[in-house]
Amino acid sequence: MKELVDPNAVERVMLFTAVAGPLVGLIIGALVGAHEKCAARRVIAGVLLGGIGPLVYWMWRLYGVVTNALGLDSVANLVIELVVFAVLGAILGIAVLKTSEQLRRLGG
Repeated sequence: MKELVDPNAVERVMLFTAVAGPLVGLIIGALVGAHEKCAARRVIAGVLLGGIGPLVYWMWRLYGVVTNALGLDSVANLVIELVVFAVLGAILGIAVLKTSEQLRRLGG
């Protein structure tokens, strides 16, 4: 029986997103910022948004390592992933808040 989703295909898509994300963010940020007085703000925001791609790829790889080591249905797997995602979410939330304040000052 063939799997519904091929893990190798998912890996390739995630890797492509990790590589292309920051580049696409840079290009879109530059295009949007081209018509503004301070384009740097849009370029920085675009690169940071594009940086989500490598982060998602890293999380995908971490999920695979933890799941392979502890098993898909283990409580330890659930707890580790919950802690990692909660801590990362809190760090990203604080970083987005601080970055948006800095970008607002840069453009204003």
